[in-house]
Amino acid sequence: MITLNLLLASLISVSGFLPEFQPPSCGIGAETVSGGVRAFSMGGVAAGVPDSSMVSGANPAASAWAVNTGFSWGTKVRDTEDAAWSGAADFPEVSIMIPMPLDLQFAALLSNRSRINREDSIFASDRSGTIRWTGGTGESYIGITSRVSEHLAFSLGGKCFFGSAMGDAVTVPDSLGDIIPISSEYVDDISFSPSWGPTFGAFLNTEYLSAGFSIITDRSGELEVHRDYMGNSTADTASYYSVPGELSAGISARVYSRLVIGFDYFARKDLNLLSSTTEEGNYMASGFEFTTNPGLCIRGGYRAMEGLWRDGASRYSGGLGYVIAGGKASFDVGVSHETWGADESETVVYASIRASENWLGR
Repeated sequence: MITLNLLLASLISVSGFLPEFQPPSCGIGAETVSGGVRAFSMGGVAAGVPDSSMVSGANPAASAWAVNTGFSWGTKVRDTEDAAWSGAADFPEVSIMIPMPLDLQFAALLSNRSRINREDSIFASDRSGTIRWTGGTGESYIGITSRVSEHLAFSLGGKCFFGSAMGDAVTVPDSLGDIIPISSEYVDDISFSPSWGPTFGAFLNTEYLSAGFSIITDRSGELEVHRDYMGNSTADTASYYSVPGELSAGISARVYSRLVIGFDYFARKDLNLLSSTTEEGNYMASGFEFTTNPGLCIRGGYRAMEGLWRDGASRYSGGLGYVIAGGKASFDVGVSHETWGADESETVVYASIRASENWLGR
């Protein structure tokens, strides 16, 4: 038996992956966009709207006028036919902003990017089976925002893509005969090493009109695949992956003291990961925010997507925000309904809390 085990381990080390590595058919899975519950409720409008409550993934420079150190936490729950998202809460979206002397601000953001939950069939030359994939990807941002004048601010930082997925596989020989199965069960562990890309943002903020944009460059990292066969045998491989750059731009207007309307545009090139392609495309969003007394905000918006991860998708959203203790804390909630394809749809509920403190005494 010991001799047989050594022989099988030798065969694995020479042959590499048996069966060959088969990535999840869904690639990195269904994607989502960060930006906070306020932007979510306004249809996705974020790049051109001043935001003192949280760091915007669309344009970090939008929070340059915040005077309080703020921490926000939020998560989404979805009702969808996509098994990766249905009935499960997102990985929490967390942001922190810290105003500093010289009109500088430290900003950081951590959010979910995609989720994988897929079962695929395996067909090799002499065996077949199934593999169950679970996992996902995330993004983080860290940077500095500088308010260079009363109305103009710039942000400079880095955005990081990372993630992992695990596939539990069971295979059997198509015909037993004289074949000695090397392994009937194994686990494939995929790891995306953190890949950073410079992010630049600009924001113009006036009493009645605001506008901003943000650009992130392509990001490259190492993709590692580790296979653990039942027993003591393993196999490994490594390659490089790349995530394309993105552009976000927006404009907003305060049509009167309590009403803000805004428009956003987002664009990205093809995304090719795990032998799956998400086509290039863009989305356009429009939304509004109406503030009542005392401290209640009513929001609504619409987003239309062309290409990307849901070609032809239309999403309507709305929500409420309530400020507590004169702005020291707030609670926000939003809901959206999105349709695409022949009869596919998704309903999302997003809730967030925020706490802040004026450490600089401004």
